[in-house]
Amino acid sequence: MLSRQLFQQVSRLSTSRILSADFEVTEASPNVFHVELNRPEKRNTFALEQWMKIGEIFDGLSKNPKCRAIVLSGRGKSFCAGINLQEGFAEIMGMINNEELDIARKGRKVGEYIQTAQDGYTAIEKCIKPVIVAIHSHCIGAGIDMITACDIRYATTDATFSIKEVDVGLAADVGTLNRIQKVVSSDSLTRELALTARDFTADEALNYGLVSSLCPDREAVIKKALNTAAIIAEKSPIAVQGTKLHLNYSRDHSVRESLDYIKVWNQSQLLSEDLLTAGMASMQKQKATFKDVDYVQTFDLKSFSRVVSRGKMFNTGKFAGKTAIISGASRGIGKEIALKLAKDGANIVVAAKTTTPHPKLPGTIFTAAEEIEKAGGKALPFPVDVRDEKSVSECVQETVKKFGGVDILINNASAISLTGTLDTEMKRFDLMHQINTRGTFLLSKTCLPYLKQAKNPHILNISPPLIMDSLWFRSHVAYTMAKYGMSMCVLGMSEELRSDGIAVNALWPLTAIWTAAMDMLSSGEGSDGSRHPSIMADSAYAILSRRAKEYTGNFAIDEDILKEEGITDFERYAVKPGSPLIADYFLPADRLKQFQLTIDSSKNAKRSTSRNAISKEILGKEIEKISGVIQSALNEELVKKLNAIFVFNITGANAKSVTINLKEGAGSVTEAKPEKADVEFTCSDEDFLKLFTGELSALVAFSMKKLQIKGNMQKAIALEGLMKKMKAKM
Repeated sequence: MLSRQLFQQVSRLSTSRILSADFEVTEASPNVFHVELNRPEKRNTFALEQWMKIGEIFDGLSKNPKCRAIVLSGRGKSFCAGINLQEGFAEIMGMINNEELDIARKGRKVGEYIQTAQDGYTAIEKCIKPVIVAIHSHCIGAGIDMITACDIRYATTDATFSIKEVDVGLAADVGTLNRIQKVVSSDSLTRELALTARDFTADEALNYGLVSSLCPDREAVIKKALNTAAIIAEKSPIAVQGTKLHLNYSRDHSVRESLDYIKVWNQSQLLSEDLLTAGMASMQKQKATFKDVDYVQTFDLKSFSRVVSRGKMFNTGKFAGKTAIISGASRGIGKEIALKLAKDGANIVVAAKTTTPHPKLPGTIFTAAEEIEKAGGKALPFPVDVRDEKSVSECVQETVKKFGGVDILINNASAISLTGTLDTEMKRFDLMHQINTRGTFLLSKTCLPYLKQAKNPHILNISPPLIMDSLWFRSHVAYTMAKYGMSMCVLGMSEELRSDGIAVNALWPLTAIWTAAMDMLSSGEGSDGSRHPSIMADSAYAILSRRAKEYTGNFAIDEDILKEEGITDFERYAVKPGSPLIADYFLPADRLKQFQLTIDSSKNAKRSTSRNAISKEILGKEIEKISGVIQSALNEELVKKLNAIFVFNITGANAKSVTINLKEGAGSVTEAKPEKADVEFTCSDEDFLKLFTGELSALVAFSMKKLQIKGNMQKAIALEGLMKKMKAKM
């Protein structure tokens, strides 16, 4: 309660002074706050209460709009002599000796104690305002934990440092081991200091980079820290706080990630009036004054990361002036990708046949071009038949004439007919192969001379991963052959063009994508379980942003690509958020299984029946495979050891019995159910699969009531060993 009151006081503090038993907080000068450790009689050592208080103080200052920079120092003979062993030991032993707690709960209590200590110092690091620490005399153990969380470190010439924890039987767990290697560049040195607990001097600390300046005494070092804080406090708080955020972020991320991060951040922060104020003051040779910044949640680094990662892919302007030819861009996925690139200022060639309105489908190449222009891009609507060599050549030549080259090709045009062999007319067969396979090959071939001259050139085919499973052929072999033809272009061209630095990749949706064409073909059924084509546009944007020489030959799934980019909120793409999703065609078996439940509850009856049949077949094949692996693992030694008959009663779409007879010969696996079994297991077909592949243990399944066991429990437990062997073989 006391520390919460302290937080509220500090977050409102302007020119007054707060003095607690352990800390004093004052506004030393305009917008500069001074936090002093105030336990001189205890040499400013820390225990649980001090960690709680310092966390509340820095959380409060982070949210105080009057605070722009903070100085941290210690009163008395020592800056901080580490952990208060007497108080800390008593607190820990009180938890350990509590007879009302079992060992697990004692462990949890100790873990919470450590977490509180860590959070206290992490509050310094997370504080949006720069923290300058003034160190004098002794900085031991917890003192180093604290200063490594600060932004700028000054010390007196007589300061002594030590990572003392190993001398008191501890591994430092409050921050030193986690931060010091990012402060001091030498791995060998930091290990030496941590493992020997030896003292090191202020001169050594300066040489190692732990501190950046030395002063003769305590008063001088505090004065220097306050002067630095005053200089910082006069600058734009928007700029200063953004700089600290990005320094912290860059320390823990790659250069590429941090460049993207600051780019997204400055898209909004460069709109600040501070930029104008600073510019005007500079031109007039006057001193700029800036407004305070009220605390907002997005200034928290983790919160801002979540805002960025949950949302759509941000447009960053990287495609400004780039030229993309997109086949089938008059509507649907193709148009959505075009609009995404147009927002960056890209040149888009709308290459499609639709020059006049369709009686049932909205959009033409001309209406799409208008939308692209409104979105910020430049458009060339060009009527093209991707089957015709002359038409394709004229399209590419006109593109080069108007925009000067080709940087990106997206082969999106496609024909579809989900019909069996006898129901597929040869005219329809030819159409699918001419548009899907020939069109993709022809357009790619025609663009290649110009793609070779481009910087970071990409070919992206909207086509599926090459999965040679009969279930994707048997119902619509002609369509599968045609779509796989597009994917084979990726397989071959990516290797052929690798030395030219041209990326060739495929992109395919995980779920059904709801377009106007889907609406027409399905009479409006199935929209609830689909996603908007914007998910494909965002995924394409991410792929095209990658370095062509490094990312090629991939068969990408939209959701996987966006997860790699940090996207976590996929509900925004759903046509009807919260509704069960429908899996798309051509997915690997392991991905299709995740849709088993959602397909069952989908309102799209026709498509659900088709998907259920496919899922049932996949599970059935896997169960047969497991039965074969079990048989191969049986032997006479196992029969002697277990000497039992086990029956699995499998429920669900693949309901059957699987009997493992370990009483005769070398053992056997059959589907015949015996008159008597030593143990009977009952579980679903999915859980049977998981039990023998290691995804689910028998003990967990039994405790969750996913597995019922009847009979000899000792023999049931003994069978777990056989299941582990299955996991290794699977």
